[in-house]
Amino acid sequence: MMSTKTCRTCILPETSLFPLDASGNCKLCNSPSLLKHIVKKPDLEELERLIAQIKQNGKNRDFDCIVGWSGGRDSTFMIHELVRKYNLRCAAVFGRTPFTPIEITDNVHAIADKLDIKLVEIETPANHREIAGYCLKKYLETRTPILINLACASCKFINREIFRQAKRLSIKTIIYGGNRYEYFPSGPASIDIDSENRYSFANMLRDNFLRLAKGVKVLAASPALFKHLYTFFAASVLYVNQYTVFLRLRYPGIILFDYYHYADWDEGKMLEVLKNLEWQLPPGCNSTWRADCVFEAVKNTAFKNQLGFSYGQAMYSNLIRAGKITREEAFARLEKESISELRLHEALKLCGLPEDSFDDIKSK
Repeated sequence: MMSTKTCRTCILPETSLFPLDASGNCKLCNSPSLLKHIVKKPDLEELERLIAQIKQNGKNRDFDCIVGWSGGRDSTFMIHELVRKYNLRCAAVFGRTPFTPIEITDNVHAIADKLDIKLVEIETPANHREIAGYCLKKYLETRTPILINLACASCKFINREIFRQAKRLSIKTIIYGGNRYEYFPSGPASIDIDSENRYSFANMLRDNFLRLAKGVKVLAASPALFKHLYTFFAASVLYVNQYTVFLRLRYPGIILFDYYHYADWDEGKMLEVLKNLEWQLPPGCNSTWRADCVFEAVKNTAFKNQLGFSYGQAMYSNLIRAGKITREEAFARLEKESISELRLHEALKLCGLPEDSFDDIKSK
């Protein structure tokens, strides 16, 4: 059990950035409008309508849809459901990075064969590890939180590649498996838009302008970032997610949506399916969440240093607000799912930094 005072509704601890009010609630539990698109109920009727439309658009084509597949828990379960439950003919783009565990790559290949999925395997840009190491080194020197997000800039190019592959294969629908409960509206790269329809064209246009304004401030404070300006601009504006204005205008006529914006997110059912698919957890993982990338240990460590709590605490707090788990269950999970030292050291090594690079941060 945590020793610090925590929100009476979720499990976020009290910090200077997240003080508790007189009733003991944090500012997020008191701001439901920020979380509308996170905690909304499943819309299975709309999902069925979308599936029917996908099948109609796929007539006389080789595939009904193309899927973004990280190899992680949520996207793997989604692909299983699309193929086995909804009988969709799926192609899948697997974006492999320098931080993807070999076990995840092996999982993807084996499961693609089992589900008879056309697998398109791509790699992030060749300078991915260089940029990640550069940003991480600068972060350790300056403690500027946005640098940790920029370390992952190369991953955003996967969004572009998924659209390119959809066009190449004449596929009209792209489906993503992003877990909306992961969203946290107070991180260094977050753009807060108070709307249930967070990804509408108008809101994403506004998002672009806000990101450009934030980017100018970041560059003014850290001129050294000009070294990788194109990558940072493309990742932060053009390809930051699948709903960007640029991707919509560049690839018109493509239907895209996040599966879990409509389907129910049932972790127990997911784990059962993963077991049946013989999906293997990489070494050092104490949770199935974000098992597909060792760099998550770096981000989690930096996030905890900045805000006073981990990504896990933020996500489990969203799950509590959505009624998916109880507060007691969330505390029990946290005791078992701490940041993996093995994965943190592996990520640092891949970035060309010593294993003890975060020791000063973690000791504070």
